[in-house]
Amino acid sequence: MKASFRPSNPFICGCIDPSGFQPSSLTVIEGTSPLVPDAIFKLCAMNACKGQDIILVDGANSFNPYAISRAVKFMGFEPRSTLSHIHVARAFTEYQMDAIINDLREAVTRWNSRLVAVLYLSNLFSTQDGKKLFDPILKNLKETTQSLNLVTVVTSFGGIWWGDRMVAGNADRVIRIDEKKTLIRVQDGDYLFEHVSVPPGQTRFIDFIGGEMNGQNCPQLQGAA
Repeated sequence: MKASFRPSNPFICGCIDPSGFQPSSLTVIEGTSPLVPDAIFKLCAMNACKGQDIILVDGANSFNPYAISRAVKFMGFEPRSTLSHIHVARAFTEYQMDAIINDLREAVTRWNSRLVAVLYLSNLFSTQDGKKLFDPILKNLKETTQSLNLVTVVTSFGGIWWGDRMVAGNADRVIRIDEKKTLIRVQDGDYLFEHVSVPPGQTRFIDFIGGEMNGQNCPQLQGAA
């Protein structure tokens, strides 16, 4: 089944349905596109702007506070106070990630967080020791998600590597984002969204608001004439 959709809040990549992030569920956003971590940053920004505290675990040193600040500004909020609601824990080894996930329950209770975001959970587990650690870590994360009624979102490169496959196999929802030149393709369960970006400085008729909706001359086009 293929279907195109536009969510009620197009801010998350313009194509991911925000209502699909359900409590007690683990969502994986996978792919090599920069839009993958960007979706996490915008999701965090949306929740932080509501005054909610978020726990973000970074397994690839890819946390970008500037991307979140831009998203917060876009929504009309002040970045400094909003960013204070995002609590970041960085892991540089598989053992550090193990310790962070083991302490996750305590952190959620401390900050009363409902959203946990994990950037590239499987990234650090390429060694033999890492492979032994990864399965119980993933089970621990899912159990914590379910028992504390959390929305947990994990990013993955989504390749054929065993770690990426394990993450996707344990997820309640898998969103795949592919980007090839100007084409952005998002597969979210049975839903397919495709979007063709236009070069900077160019617009399409659909980008003008007013005329295309009402069958009238659009004021932006009138002013440009």
